[in-house]
Amino acid sequence: MSIYTNRSIVSLLNMTQEMLRKGIENSRIIKTACLTLLSGVSPSCISSEIVRCSVESQREDGGYIGNSDTMFNALFLSHYPEHYSKVEKALSWIQGNSTKNGGWGRTQRDMPRIPVTGLLLYFCPSLAMPKHLQWLEKTWTSEQNSLTYKAAYALAAFEKKRYEPQDKSIIANTVDWLISQQEINGGFAPWKGHPVGANILYTSVATLGLLAYGKNMLENQILRAYRYMRDTQLSSGIWAYHEIEDGTSWGLYAMTRIEEFFNSEDLK
Repeated sequence: MSIYTNRSIVSLLNMTQEMLRKGIENSRIIKTACLTLLSGVSPSCISSEIVRCSVESQREDGGYIGNSDTMFNALFLSHYPEHYSKVEKALSWIQGNSTKNGGWGRTQRDMPRIPVTGLLLYFCPSLAMPKHLQWLEKTWTSEQNSLTYKAAYALAAFEKKRYEPQDKSIIANTVDWLISQQEINGGFAPWKGHPVGANILYTSVATLGLLAYGKNMLENQILRAYRYMRDTQLSSGIWAYHEIEDGTSWGLYAMTRIEEFFNSEDLK
């Protein structure tokens, strides 16, 4: 790990403890702890109290609050073998929540959405059935070249299952569009020139999409995104983002994934 990811880890571990002390909702704490674990932190570094919160907040049907929240709790508990039965129950609950067309929304009553569906299929590819991937392809086709994070979630999910879209050109076209949206500073916004500007969350998600299909071909774009993340990180290891733990945990996860594929000389 680099000095940048190490800084984020220290800050996030401290943040989860502070959030726990303040009584912040479990969903935020578990998501933060989960992305920290997925970035390579040892499960022993996570407070047993946080593990207990995840275990005890699971409902009898296996779910938590919504689909994404249940997924993060399942991923989190998967790092603790003694709780694997709860992981299976949570994943089964998510599987039962997909719409008849194949996508997932935020909750059982929500409309299916690309970010939720793509996120679930990326992190939990065991959930992916043909109808889910086909729904994602069809929906992204209808919204193609709209938002960078939707493009990235679709790419990441397709690659994780080695899915071959019915439209043979959609992968290449999506990758081309996504790289065309990179800002001059290397970051990503919802689209190029969006008033909100680039930030750590959109950049992290976009980079996961680029990594899915372009680790070799898109080296320049990926490294530019990495340098944006590095240069905008504060000395404390966090980023200037509204929900600090969310931006920082996604930034940590994305930087860790990039560092897996490039050597330290490339990352300078």
